[in-house]
Amino acid sequence: MEYKNTQVGTALLMIFGAVIALLIIVSYNKPNETIWPALFFLGLISLLFSTLNIEVDHKQVKWSFGPSFWRKAIAIEEIESARVINTKWYYGLGVRFISTGWLYNVSGLRAVEIKLKNGKRVSLGTNEPENLLKAINSQLAGQNALSTAKA
Repeated sequence: MEYKNTQVGTALLMIFGAVIALLIIVSYNKPNETIWPALFFLGLISLLFSTLNIEVDHKQVKWSFGPSFWRKAIAIEEIESARVINTKWYYGLGVRFISTGWLYNVSGLRAVEIKLKNGKRVSLGTNEPENLLKAINSQLAGQNALSTAKA
């Protein structure tokens, strides 16, 4: 089972939009102050981190932010297991190092935690945790069947 999902970070976009609007309003009161670098920076961060794209195929689980920024992948053969988890609100959004490993998240409090055979863990925030888990488990079952057939 192949899987592809793009989650939009609505809360993140709303926060950045509010900050950008506030900067524009404040700049009217101080026309000599230049806000363009700040607006450019916030716009760039909004573009790069506003979506999280996750794909699962027979070879790997891959994810990236925005327009293929910060691309990462894990080979299916490196995965020991996966499970749906609830994340804490204070873990925040973006790329975070949490107590169990790395978390990649743009919105919400649900994720799929992937446990690797080397003991490390990676969590991918998603609005479809059950579907992502099903896709990963499907690929793991196929990988296990393939390695059993080779043995």
